[in-house]
Amino acid sequence: EQWYQRRVREAVVSTQSTGEERERHLEEKRGDILAEKVSYKKMMEQKLETISHNREVISQETAKVLEEKKKLRSPPQVRSTELDAMQRKLEEKRAERMKLKANLQMTMNSLPVKRTVNLEAEKRAMEERRWKELEQSRERVAQMCTKSVGHRDTLLT
Repeated sequence: EQWYQRRVREAVVSTQSTGEERERHLEEKRGDILAEKVSYKKMMEQKLETISHNREVISQETAKVLEEKKKLRSPPQVRSTELDAMQRKLEEKRAERMKLKANLQMTMNSLPVKRTVNLEAEKRAMEERRWKELEQSRERVAQMCTKSVGHRDTLLT
């Protein structure tokens, strides 16, 4: 709206252009431009202040919410004698379990060497039997194939 009014004045001044009027008009124009610049600058500063204020408020509220969530997640710091007793019992059971595990490991490591040697020998014997069975089954298949080929040859002649 101000811009439109300025244009109208410029049009009027340009038609009645006398030296003094023209200079007065140019001064008015400069003053208007400077006033618009100043008002625009103030408006932008106010917007920036509003934005920074809103950001600060939002960050404070977010911090409050996070603090409340943190309080809800953390268990209460109230310690009772029952809780302490349960904790000690749990530690004792854990220690006992660790001792049993260590004892079991020691007994597994101290198995007689004779037993492990026997197990290895047994394993080798089983492997040898398996290989022999495989060889025998292949020989049977080969014999059957040669018999069937010989039988076929007699039929062809």
